[in-house]
Amino acid sequence: MEIVQHLEELESQLHLLVNSLHALEQENQQLKQALAETVGKLKKKHEMSRNWQEKYDALKSAQGINMGDAAARKRALHHIDALINEVDACIAQLEIGD
Repeated sequence: MEIVQHLEELESQLHLLVNSLHALEQENQQLKQALAETVGKLKKKHEMSRNWQEKYDALKSAQGINMGDAAARKRALHHIDALINEVDACIAQLEIGD
């Protein structure tokens, strides 16, 4: 009789463990989904930040050209030259790819 009781107790504990496992698996899946959503939002924020930084840099360059300060004008023209060189390099890569 004792063996039967022990087996029933073990079976009960096993059912509890299986139920706990299923609950943990569901929670893990929800956490993975939340993480993926958060990573996506973070990537969008980084992209927006980069876009705003580019706009800010362009504004600084434009202000440097319009201002009478020779050093600011020189920095702005250097920045424009760097952008032109970057565009030229991209065009060259596109031509190589054809």
